[in-house]
Amino acid sequence: MNRLIALLGFCCPLAFAPAGEFNIEKFGATPNDETDDTAAIAAAFAACEKAGGGVVFVPAGTFIVARQGVEDPILAVPSNTIVRGEGAASILKFAAHVKNFWRMLGSAPAGCRNVTICDLHLDGSNTNPRYDKGKTPEHNGGVYLSAKDGVIENVTLRNLLVENFSGDCVAIGRGCRNITIRDVTMRNFIRQGIQLGGDENARDYLVTGCQDLEPTVEPGGSTIHVEHARGLRGVIIEGNRCRRSILAGGVNGLIIRGNIVHGRIEGNSDENAVVAGNTVFGSESGKRTLMQFGFADGLVIKDNIVVGANDEQGGIYVWGASRYHAEPSKRILIANNLLRVKGQPVSLNGVNGGLVHDNYVESGNPKNDLKMMRCENVRVRGDAGDEKPKEQQ
Repeated sequence: MNRLIALLGFCCPLAFAPAGEFNIEKFGATPNDETDDTAAIAAAFAACEKAGGGVVFVPAGTFIVARQGVEDPILAVPSNTIVRGEGAASILKFAAHVKNFWRMLGSAPAGCRNVTICDLHLDGSNTNPRYDKGKTPEHNGGVYLSAKDGVIENVTLRNLLVENFSGDCVAIGRGCRNITIRDVTMRNFIRQGIQLGGDENARDYLVTGCQDLEPTVEPGGSTIHVEHARGLRGVIIEGNRCRRSILAGGVNGLIIRGNIVHGRIEGNSDENAVVAGNTVFGSESGKRTLMQFGFADGLVIKDNIVVGANDEQGGIYVWGASRYHAEPSKRILIANNLLRVKGQPVSLNGVNGGLVHDNYVESGNPKNDLKMMRCENVRVRGDAGDEKPKEQQ
């Protein structure tokens, strides 16, 4: 008999006892009314934690979340937990009286491990049309993961719709390791769509398949933004569709690959970075160079398509050694990019050590494809493979 049960278990996963499921309605949450459901949802999380993990299930309907005290985040997801809904119909929504520093879902201060948040719709209830300094709450977020004195490890955010937040839709910070953000759709964020930070203990983030939809508010930030990295290592930003920019700085081991961006790709103080295979479209009102990097050490920019929208937008700009920072950018490779811009195609300013070759430039000034200032040890190679000196201006 035991052998038969084992065989059935191998052939049919249902023969195994599933992890415990904690339906928030069974703990008193009531959908589609004005009742505050926060305490009931928190009780479902507490029961899941007491059981050692399981599934906290959010059925279809709108459930109201509000602050209960000074907790941050409001709903702390315990370790070994899946928070799962039924897709966009399962809505966790902030109460209408939202104030600053409301963060909906996240981890306890001690951190968490082995968590998945998926198939949910998070609504921040923001009604501000734009950022108004001192008036618009800028720290209201959908998912907030940060543990100053703990570890947040093995977390996946998947198939989420996150909208109407005056802060960040998703924010990742200190103590985070092995974080995957996949197929997250954002709309109507005033600060950032996905904010990535960290510290010397943070590493290994993947952001892929994400997108932001046409907003009805004035967005103030980027679709994907890396800042306050503080030693963050190993970030991959790949295959996303961005109506705003990708800004990523302060990372050792950064890959920005295969994204479609309507805005810019920028980063300062990145080390060992690859920016490859992206398509970047400048906005009509933008004037800045569309791919721009400062104080880089080990940077490859290759196989990108960069399309300007007006006469002022340049293609690629790498800079360093300014009055604010003594170090130049170092070890720079710029190759095989298609630059359809009317501004300066490639510009280097304060670079020591690099190679520029085989970029195809379609510009209004083909004789000035490359401009260099205060550069040393930069080689320039043409289509035929011959290296030639480039006049430094």
